Amino acid sequence: MAPTLPPPIPKTRIGGVPGVDRGRTLFSTERFGAGETIAIIDNPLLALPDDANMRTTCNYCLYVSGTIEFEGDVEAGPRTCKACTGCKAAVYCNAECQRAHWKLVHKAECKMFKRIRERTGKDWVPTPVRAVAQVMLLLKAGDEEIVKAFGPGGTLESNVEGFKTDEELWKDFELQATGAVVYAGLLQSDETLKQAMEVLCKIQTNAFNRFDADTGQAGIFLHPSLSMVNHSCVPNAYITFEKRKAFLKAERDLEPGDEILISYIDHTAPRRARQESLRLYHFQCKCIRCKDDLNVYEVIQACGVSPGVKWLNSCTFQPDVASLVPAYIERSKKIPKSKIEEIHWKCMELTVMGQGDPIDLARAKWKLCKPLIDAQLWAIDPLPATMLNLATMWGANRTTLVKALSLHCFLAVECWPFKYTASFVPFRVKTLMTIAKLLSAAGDMTYSGDLARYCDHEGVIGVLATVDIVSLTEVILRLVRQNGVIGGVASWDVMFGTKEMLRDIGDLQERDEKDAAMVKHWANDLQDPVSKAFWENVVLKPIKQLASFAMEIIEAELGDNKSLARK
Repeated sequence: MAPTLPPPIPKTRIGGVPGVDRGRTLFSTERFGAGETIAIIDNPLLALPDDANMRTTCNYCLYVSGTIEFEGDVEAGPRTCKACTGCKAAVYCNAECQRAHWKLVHKAECKMFKRIRERTGKDWVPTPVRAVAQVMLLLKAGDEEIVKAFGPGGTLESNVEGFKTDEELWKDFELQATGAVVYAGLLQSDETLKQAMEVLCKIQTNAFNRFDADTGQAGIFLHPSLSMVNHSCVPNAYITFEKRKAFLKAERDLEPGDEILISYIDHTAPRRARQESLRLYHFQCKCIRCKDDLNVYEVIQACGVSPGVKWLNSCTFQPDVASLVPAYIERSKKIPKSKIEEIHWKCMELTVMGQGDPIDLARAKWKLCKPLIDAQLWAIDPLPATMLNLATMWGANRTTLVKALSLHCFLAVECWPFKYTASFVPFRVKTLMTIAKLLSAAGDMTYSGDLARYCDHEGVIGVLATVDIVSLTEVILRLVRQNGVIGGVASWDVMFGTKEMLRDIGDLQERDEKDAAMVKHWANDLQDPVSKAFWENVVLKPIKQLASFAMEIIEAELGDNKSLARK
């Protein structure tokens, strides 16, 4: 029986036919400017934390135990989640969430966790097993919305036949489905197992992973209408998550009738890597990036930068990437794309092996990336990923955080604006926050006289000794706040940190009032000539100077010429 169509998200319509061409598709019925919210989805069928975090995350609202929240400028929390007194497995941040989850599904699954504890001594199950068990229990109870989605002729496609073609994966699905049936206390028949398998396939096909690399939080989010959004490696939209809500955001300007497209994967990776990542979705992407095998620079040239993105990018470290790409494209012609694919997979192999000294691993990847380095193709993977891993490693240690600052500035100038052209996408906002934190730490070292103990690069020391670090940090924090509100939700952990750091800067007693007034003047009128001069000299110039030292610092650490460290 063919799947039926779910109701559309407001301001959108659903078109297409299951199994034909692109299948079911979601179209905009209104105009959305870049950065605008297309829809907020707050009534998912499934929203659960991953098994690694289910004991520290509210199992209903998905609040993470111990974090601070804000309602406007009012600070709330932190709170500690408490376990259900029945199963001792699921935890909740308050009684209201516990009652809501009990009514929604936990009344059925509470006995399941007791059964799991008795049989295995554990108080958790793998996330997919728990999700399938929840659906099976709700199907048994006749839950109307679950039946509409997962029942015969329901709204969700399963791709069962596609999954069956992968014998090893299908066996793994059988184990997970069997576990769900057993733990849920359902009749263990061939028919029940078949139904559980189909439920698992539907979850795999339609659910979103709420993964956040910064916090380590992950889990499942499923809403039938949101699952209608198709994939493209040149997306015009993206999805962010805040607790039990999903936000569908416009990444480019959208006109009425435009198909809304998101990326299910890292769409900036080389084509073969993208195709491998899409294998579980059982379709071949036919976007222009895949069809013509375009690199990140070529995509900008082919697709352009929408007017809304250009306007929002006007106050960034790289405001006009489109004018810069021709030179990069010319240099990229010197390296066959097959060679870039080869470099990517060799770096992936090193990552999978992942043994030994992290610096030795970084050195091996850096050596593999030499053709990209020589051609100065900084935004083509795996070079950005290699540099980011190194910057992250350096940033975690006080003795090397100044190196991390220089490298993050380089990434913010030379890499991320070309990989993700919109300044408000979450990844770029988080990068700005990282730079602000590193600047603050470097400022503490500078003012205490400790900088020379941890940094032997004369150029970096010179910049940090002469720049107004407080004003530079405040400007970047204001950019984080501005772009964070546009690109995501105001309650990100990143946004909490921004509020706290801006508050600390505001409390500085020894700061020159003229400096603080200049930042406010810039924020109130970005186009004023005085503001433009301030931006160029106090913000952009030192960021680009710090970025200019990054390659010397990396070569000093990973290359053969150690003398570069003191240039």
